[in-house]
Amino acid sequence: MKKFFTKKECLNIINEGIEYAKNNKWNKKRHDSYPTTDNEITEEWNNWELINKKINKNIFPKIEKLFKLQKNKLNITELFIVKYDEKGQRELKYHEDGSEFSFIITLNDDFTGGGTTFKHNKRNIKPQIGDCLIFSGQNTHKGNYIKSGTRYILTGFINYIEEDYCENFLNSLFQ
Repeated sequence: MKKFFTKKECLNIINEGIEYAKNNKWNKKRHDSYPTTDNEITEEWNNWELINKKINKNIFPKIEKLFKLQKNKLNITELFIVKYDEKGQRELKYHEDGSEFSFIITLNDDFTGGGTTFKHNKRNIKPQIGDCLIFSGQNTHKGNYIKSGTRYILTGFINYIEEDYCENFLNSLFQ
């Protein structure tokens, strides 16, 4: 998806991520199997409302159309800002996400290297600032090596809730 965020919106998200990290550090152990240098974006973030609204308005309908699902059954399970740089994490090895759908939004371009490569076709995808890449979280992919600079991305995990678990559980108790 082209121009999901404006350059100004991307810069605001990066700046909030940097400020958050000054007070809380960059987390390096939130994901067990494939940890990234990141911080979770929660409702306390100033940019939360902007991010959440755009996901619901743009990404959910796109997933609904691409995969023939009902957008009202899509659920954001995690949002986080990831930092790749020369002094820290420079890449992320091939992996699958723990979600049915994933997206990556490019927040800057003042780095060399980077991008996302999918194992099945070895194609390196390098979206422009503000562009969003949507894919099945079960597709094996990697974050490519950063040669110089710092790469910031906003990553999100989305799952599809086909049935209401709580409602089904309660109904099973009374049958």
